Amino acid sequence: MPKTTAVTALLQSRGACAERPVAAVTASPAVIRMLAGATAALGCPFFPLDPDLPEAIVAALLEQAGVQLVVGEGNWPGCVTLPAPEILAAPAAASLPSRHRLHDIALLIATSGSSGRPKAVMLSAGNLRAAALASAACTPLRPGDRWLACLPLFHIGGYSILHRCALAGAEAVLHEGFDAERLWRTLADERITHLSVVPTMLARLLDLAPAPPPATLRHVLVGGAALSPALAERAAEHGWPIQPTYGMSETASQIATLPALPRPWPPGLVGRPLPGIEAALAADGRLRVRGPMVMAGYANPRLAPGDGLEDGWFTTNDLAEIRADGQLQILGRADDIIVSGGKKFHPATVENRLAGCPGLGSAGVVGRPDPLWGEIVTVVFSGEVAADALLDWCRQHIAGASRPRAAIRVAALPTLTNGKPDRAALRRLARGNDAQSGTGSE
Repeated sequence: MPKTTAVTALLQSRGACAERPVAAVTASPAVIRMLAGATAALGCPFFPLDPDLPEAIVAALLEQAGVQLVVGEGNWPGCVTLPAPEILAAPAAASLPSRHRLHDIALLIATSGSSGRPKAVMLSAGNLRAAALASAACTPLRPGDRWLACLPLFHIGGYSILHRCALAGAEAVLHEGFDAERLWRTLADERITHLSVVPTMLARLLDLAPAPPPATLRHVLVGGAALSPALAERAAEHGWPIQPTYGMSETASQIATLPALPRPWPPGLVGRPLPGIEAALAADGRLRVRGPMVMAGYANPRLAPGDGLEDGWFTTNDLAEIRADGQLQILGRADDIIVSGGKKFHPATVENRLAGCPGLGSAGVVGRPDPLWGEIVTVVFSGEVAADALLDWCRQHIAGASRPRAAIRVAALPTLTNGKPDRAALRRLARGNDAQSGTGSE
């Protein structure tokens, strides 16, 4: 990576040393890429963080990981701060090889917080290498290929692209943030072969350019949130080579990816576990995984491994089925289950049905507490359809306790920075005074 020697010297001048984490509170992909190379050359774990996180959460994550040097703005208790512009201004210099051994902690990455407050995940150099090799088994990457990274590099879905490309001799093409028009131009003009997006990004690309992508684009990984069959079929009809994928921070990104989209595609089907991954189900139906890409543990100031693991197994918060042919089908998050009228079901089952409603843009389904039903199924949605018309459509097409009985229209659904639906924000909207404001409660 360029400037590694100069940036390494700059970090050392501020106290960076081997085996102590260096954090970066910045959205700049250029800064993150340079720090990734420099920290590896020093043998330091690297911890990129979302600058839009609340200060209290960033401070807690820095303390959890024992960070003493932060690149970015702000004053962090017990930490030395190095402004990010100084990294960008470092003179060009030679690159240095990584000093990380396979068992060394190379990366700390924050979880999305979809199950609560974010945690810092510790990933070893061996975890990252195993994840990149396993990814290549179903998403081949060769020297000269170009992977467009428009996902934030402070989330594992974006950061893992750097390691895959470095291992394969490919190039990571970095975008800061997602701009559908810019991304489409880049696909057309810069011979992009690989792309990673979340479903909302894919939908915006299809809205902008309902045509086949350039022939150079061979792989489009779609993950981070539930992909609807309607969106998957729409993409396939327009020639997009999409591959539904599943992974998380705790597994250094992918653990299952379909080589190609079957048609019809059963919602949640993500293929067989990647090479090296063992998969099983806990008694409550949650997916458990073990393998060389599974984290060393959740962070602590001593960077001691093991927290969050049981005999090497990590129990996810996702409900799943393991089909007879060994393929994984992700049903949804265990803590999103709605209980209405004494019946349990997952929001994704209703969201997939809603995709057929005319005029509906995007929709998130949550439960709202109710003394009679236990929970009322509530739709938070965007699009041209009115709330009353949406509920009328639901009466005709969705029967029983899973039928939505309240609807709240918003300009855009709340999401986390990695594109996942912000279920906590959806629940807050559902519990508001929508009945009084006339947004379609029944």
